[in-house]
Amino acid sequence: MRVSYLLWFSLTAVAPVPGQAGMFGMWNSNTEEAKVEVEVFATADTTRNSSRTLHQMIHDERRFVLFNSRRLTGECIDACKGTEAPTIAPIVTASPTTGSPTKSPTDEPSKSPTDKPSKSPTGKPSKSPTGKPSKSPTDQPSKSPTGKPSKSPTDQPSKSPTDSRNLDCEKLENLGEGYSEATGSPHFSGCYPPVTIQKLSQYVIPGRDDSVAVFVGGDYIGKNAAEVEGNLVVLGNLSVETGGPSNFVSVGGGTHIHPNNGDNCIIVGGDISASRDVQVFNQKSAMNCNIVYMGSGSGIEHWKTNGVIVRDEFYNMSKYSDMKDVLSKKSLHWKTLESVGEVQLLDGTTTYACSNTDDIQVFNIGANEHKKINEIHTIKFSNSCEGKTILINVHGFGDIGINAAAMYFNGKLGYGEGGFSTCLTENILWNFPDATSVDLGNGKTSEFHGSILVRGDLKMTTSGHSGRTMVLGDILHNGSGSEFHSYQFNPPRALPDPDDICELPDGSDDSGSIDGEVIPTKAPIPNPTQSPTNNPKCVHIPQNDLASGIWGTNDFECEKCQKGRTGGAYDWWPCNKNPSICEGNCRFV
Repeated sequence: MRVSYLLWFSLTAVAPVPGQAGMFGMWNSNTEEAKVEVEVFATADTTRNSSRTLHQMIHDERRFVLFNSRRLTGECIDACKGTEAPTIAPIVTASPTTGSPTKSPTDEPSKSPTDKPSKSPTGKPSKSPTGKPSKSPTDQPSKSPTGKPSKSPTDQPSKSPTDSRNLDCEKLENLGEGYSEATGSPHFSGCYPPVTIQKLSQYVIPGRDDSVAVFVGGDYIGKNAAEVEGNLVVLGNLSVETGGPSNFVSVGGGTHIHPNNGDNCIIVGGDISASRDVQVFNQKSAMNCNIVYMGSGSGIEHWKTNGVIVRDEFYNMSKYSDMKDVLSKKSLHWKTLESVGEVQLLDGTTTYACSNTDDIQVFNIGANEHKKINEIHTIKFSNSCEGKTILINVHGFGDIGINAAAMYFNGKLGYGEGGFSTCLTENILWNFPDATSVDLGNGKTSEFHGSILVRGDLKMTTSGHSGRTMVLGDILHNGSGSEFHSYQFNPPRALPDPDDICELPDGSDDSGSIDGEVIPTKAPIPNPTQSPTNNPKCVHIPQNDLASGIWGTNDFECEKCQKGRTGGAYDWWPCNKNPSICEGNCRFV
């Protein structure tokens, strides 16, 4: 009974059970027979004989199938331990009976569960989630957020902080510190003295001023003139011809407010040349200043100074080119200010009549009103102008001539002792925001009072000018005995500036205009790689493309060299620059 029951139970281990497959039914069975059989194995005699009957072989093999099946689940059966293990283990791997259960449970579960989960879950989650999140989220943030934040925020911060690279925005009042009122340690305080003539043996310096008295954004050409008083900065070339000025910085006739000793008093961004002897701040042995230039030097021996003359091709001119942009911006802003005073023309006399209340008096002379400046013999300022800031905007494009008419204030005339008030001289600024060139003199000769700001070129043809001279183009000094006299621009109330005064063209020194608007980067942007021969205009060569030590210019200046230009191309800088700093449809001389 016991043996037959065992045989029956052993056979059921490999027989299908309804609703279950193979031995899996046995693994999950909760029948009482399974529990009983475990007890039978636990108490059975495990001793074997070397020769077994068929009945014993069937009994042993079926018994091991149950043993091996239970071990597949990781369950340990004590009844299977002992001397059977070494003998039975080899049979399991070699027996055809063991091969069947191994092939089926291992093959089916491995092929199906492993293949499906790996192929499907891995394929779909990888293909779908990775494809869409990568393609969509990465594309959208990169394309949209990067494009917009970079384009907008980068432009604004670069434009403002970069623009103020050499500037202190708190010190740009009026013409800017170092260009407007007297500076230096020590420096003169109060209204400058009148112009006087001093003999060399009695030469006295009444005060000091380290500010730039004459600023030239292009070339200075001294053709026929006498003197230039005060510090001089020329971004282009400085040339003194045989009839040009014989005195620079310190002069025979002037205010004699000079720079402190030992600093650079003539600074040139291009070439320097002289065809005659030029005295530079050397009337006394204790007087000395230096000359520095970046380009080539010709006739260096003609420059007589107690200081040194140095060629420095790496001299940093950026602070001056920055101020050129600042002055250009100021000029364009100031021209928009509304008139306060009234410009009256009567019988060849123009009177600037100030109001009684406003501290800043603005006068605007329209492009159709130039007869108020070029058909006159007398200029008067009303008594109410005393103690006020005076801005005179002369509007109009092209070449503008302004007569050097006799100037009166409170009935007094002239540059000498008891003449035109030097305090009023220091309160006046003449602004020429759009003129291509200004002829200061225009066939007349007299002392012209008040600082001048010209965005184009200046032809200095009158006998004398008292004030700061800020010219962003060229100066042609061509008037018999003509002199620049150093006076500060230090009005009682500062002129208003635009809120973005420190925001300048990035990496550019452009100061030109088209219809009165600033054109900071006109040439490089539209056609940066255009061949000069194909360019219909004469434009500037970008600074980065010029050789070391060559100072560039802008389109406004190069346009003067354009072939077919109304009035003809210039014979001056930059058209005479070799190597050229302009390219395109240019006429070079």
